[in-house]
Amino acid sequence: MDYNEAIYEKNIKISMIKEQIGQGAQATVFIVERQPDKQKFVLKKCECFDESEANKAFKEATNLKDLQHVYVSGYKEFFVLWEKQDSSVYICILMDYFPKGNLESVLSKYREKKEVIDEEQIKQWLGQILEALMYVHKKKIIHRDIRPSNIYVQDDDTLAVGDFGVDTVMGDAVTCTRASEGLKGEFVRPPRFSFASLNYMAPEVAQCGYSEISDIWSLGCVLFELVTTNLYSSQEAVAKLQEIRKDPCVLDEVFEEISKNFSDSLISVLSCMLKKNHTQRATTSSLLNMEYVKKCVEMSDSTQLEKRKRLKSASTAKTEIRPCPRNQGVMKVLEYLANMVDYESCVREALSYLMELSRSDDGLNLDPRGKKLVAMAMKNNMTDSQVQISGCNVLNSLVMSAEPNDVLFSAEVIAVIPLAMEYHKNDVDVQLAAASLLMALAANSEAGQVIGHLGGVQDILAALKNHTKDAKLCSVCLNALWGLTVYGNNVRIASDEKGITEVCNVLREHINSSEVAEAGSASVLALSLDEENLELICELDGVGLLISTIDTHGKNAKVVKNACLALASLVESNEESAYRVLANEGPNKTHIAGVPIIMSTYELHKDNAEVVESIVTLLMELADYDDVRAEMVHLNIGPNLLSEIFKRFKENVDIMGPCEKALERLQAASKPPAPRTPSPDMKPAGTQQVAVEA
Repeated sequence: MDYNEAIYEKNIKISMIKEQIGQGAQATVFIVERQPDKQKFVLKKCECFDESEANKAFKEATNLKDLQHVYVSGYKEFFVLWEKQDSSVYICILMDYFPKGNLESVLSKYREKKEVIDEEQIKQWLGQILEALMYVHKKKIIHRDIRPSNIYVQDDDTLAVGDFGVDTVMGDAVTCTRASEGLKGEFVRPPRFSFASLNYMAPEVAQCGYSEISDIWSLGCVLFELVTTNLYSSQEAVAKLQEIRKDPCVLDEVFEEISKNFSDSLISVLSCMLKKNHTQRATTSSLLNMEYVKKCVEMSDSTQLEKRKRLKSASTAKTEIRPCPRNQGVMKVLEYLANMVDYESCVREALSYLMELSRSDDGLNLDPRGKKLVAMAMKNNMTDSQVQISGCNVLNSLVMSAEPNDVLFSAEVIAVIPLAMEYHKNDVDVQLAAASLLMALAANSEAGQVIGHLGGVQDILAALKNHTKDAKLCSVCLNALWGLTVYGNNVRIASDEKGITEVCNVLREHINSSEVAEAGSASVLALSLDEENLELICELDGVGLLISTIDTHGKNAKVVKNACLALASLVESNEESAYRVLANEGPNKTHIAGVPIIMSTYELHKDNAEVVESIVTLLMELADYDDVRAEMVHLNIGPNLLSEIFKRFKENVDIMGPCEKALERLQAASKPPAPRTPSPDMKPAGTQQVAVEA
């Protein structure tokens, strides 16, 4: 089939192939032109083993089509093509065309003259590439093929990471690069995979596969080339990287040379990226904790691009900086905020004053445009922590009076909150203000789902992990998680992130805090509804932790109710949890008197219908297992208590339902077994049956 016909049939509206610009073991690359605007694109044709593999690759590539970021070049279109002449199936991928070339061509120009690239320029590029990686990694996408030729120069001279590897298409990169014993860990050239990609592949990929950490190694290789343009040609740089792969000590020798032109901070970043042991290598998150990397990202912050352009224009026009108008009404403040949105000190002052107004007797009332303006001001001044704190507090003050379809609950406003949490991971005050706002917004079903889609659940879990010692922040984060996990998709997100681990760690750390205990128990309850968490909860001794929580806060009705419901959920889904409650034996031979604690707690709250309902529900679930039920009867646990509850709450349907079921199960277990009628085949006692061999 003719390429033009294939493209036309797929309605991609490209009329002609202009030229072939690449031919490799894995793909053939063309420049194509779209009619009628003559815009050029790149068409990459990758061979697949068969049609099923091509269809799988097609599905994987769908995620790459949705990538929208200023420093990322995703896929424009893709389709599967069958070619009769060679009886092969291909996946064809349409991508952006970059007339200015790629980072490889930039490196070549410096190498020809043996020039050193200015460190400030490298910092800008590094920030742009890291922003792109943070974006795709958050979407659970791994690039798999980061190298200079896949990092493109855009029209404004910023970089765009592109040419993402589809797992199915690149599968051979793993299977065909297995280390052989004879080569002692050296890479063998794969049949369908070019050396170009192999040179930047992390050492562990052959054994462990691709990961976010393997992308960091590849980025380290790119950074290595950027700082050695005056030392090595392209081939020499690649050869040196192969030496480093075998013997990391070689890197120290290179550092002596590059230290003549670059700072120790840059060298430290490079060292963190090129750790041969992937367990010691930096992650995107750990890199962002380094001051040098923070500055790199700030220089290239995509959210600040338009702001930088406006500030440059304003400096020419000599814009007057004036104080925020006070006592002139909210509209004047909003006008000021809109006019001064690029000046952090002005935005900080305006949002602080709006916060003052929200605490006044009249309160604060903003129309949809005002709420959007606050969110925009936050996004436009992301580096200022006080702007983020004040902005979150202002928006939070408006949630209670908002209608269900208010703009506060839209992605346009909510998007800035996870962004602030990610940007200020180590700032407790920002995390607290943002988490409090997410907690308030989660009560709205639309907002709760939007928060999950924008990464808010992951950011809440990150805050719990990074600030485990801060009881106040942990309490707010657990309450936010509790509210967000009402929605099924958010439970799935939290499960994928192993969020139950952070919840149990925080609950254990702050077992004496009633706020943490209440929200933590509720979060365990919500996450226990996903079966994937049950095994992990058992490993973390979640049952023992909940019993300890009840024991510590026996007088707190809300804690007891949540903890008993969480236990009931665990017992219902997992028989091991039922035995754990009954046997009082935990990991490492620890003993916590589960049932006696629950029984004594009942005495404290026997007039509280909600607490009684949770206890009865737990007993009902315990009585559902034959062996557990028999043990409960043997220990005289349940029947007397349930009979008393039955009399006290006979008008309460919610209590009577589980109470009747539990009583029925326990009473059935307490009856002696009916005598069996001997069958004619049964032998008298003492009679031996002897097997006769044929």
